[in-house]
Amino acid sequence: MEKAEIISIALITIGLLILLHHFILWQKIADLKDILHHEFFEAVVLTAGITLRISTHYNKKRRART
Repeated sequence: MEKAEIISIALITIGLLILLHHFILWQKIADLKDILHHEFFEAVVLTAGITLRISTHYNKKRRART
């Protein structure tokens, strides 16, 4: 496994843990009063992890073809 894959899996896991933490404490996935705290970090971390995971997947496919 490459470093980028490990980092992407870690970011996705952290984002899901933040989401789970928010759901357990407040029984809501999204809270408009708290949008600049939990939801912002959830979105940034999950988006970065998913984007990194997709890009490493396609780069690995492209390297395998050549």
